[in-house]
Amino acid sequence: MNKKINIEFILGLIILMITIFFIFYYSSKINLYNKVDKYQINSSFFDIGNLRIGNEVKIKGVKVGEVSNISLDKENYMAVITSSLDESIVIPVDSVFKISNNGFIGSPYIEIDIGNSEVSLKNNDDTSNNVDAISLEDIVNNFIFK
Repeated sequence: MNKKINIEFILGLIILMITIFFIFYYSSKINLYNKVDKYQINSSFFDIGNLRIGNEVKIKGVKVGEVSNISLDKENYMAVITSSLDESIVIPVDSVFKISNNGFIGSPYIEIDIGNSEVSLKNNDDTSNNVDAISLEDIVNNFIFK
């Protein structure tokens, strides 16, 4: 009886330690401790494809933010994408925001092609140079039927 209690107690401690380890590990992965200041940029698109909240925003393949909100502008029926970007990244006003894919099957993301303007985007600014998502279906249809 005494050995059974000791084995169960030790097993419970091991499970508790593993649980605590995973809580700290995953909380560090989602930046609970290392909060990075971010600012919001709004971009309007006619077609966003399969873009979802949480998809990456990249500059030259390096993640600099993520999609934080997707909504519909009820006046002109365009999709408005709100991107949260790292505050240390300065993006010129004439930069091009385009929706790209990681290959044919990969997840979509927003690629930013940096412009040359001296003026940079600020928090809650709207972008003007936006390129919609190109679907594989549209490419095939244009090739076959034109």
